[in-house]
Amino acid sequence: MKLSIEMSDELANIDGVECRIWNGHADNGVPVRVYVHRVAVPLGEVMKAFDDELLTRRPPQRELSRSDL
Repeated sequence: MKLSIEMSDELANIDGVECRIWNGHADNGVPVRVYVHRVAVPLGEVMKAFDDELLTRRPPQRELSRSDL
């Protein structure tokens, strides 16, 4: 299975851990929401480029409560 996801401006607290929500779909078209706590990328220029894009995209706008999930 493959997922295509895009970062949203929403955060959620899952078991005491703040996660950014990414929305997207599986390769068969099923919509998904992914709760990302941590992303690992290689050190060096690749990491800098990833961090720069992540930080210049949408900053978190609101935190969801468990009832929103």
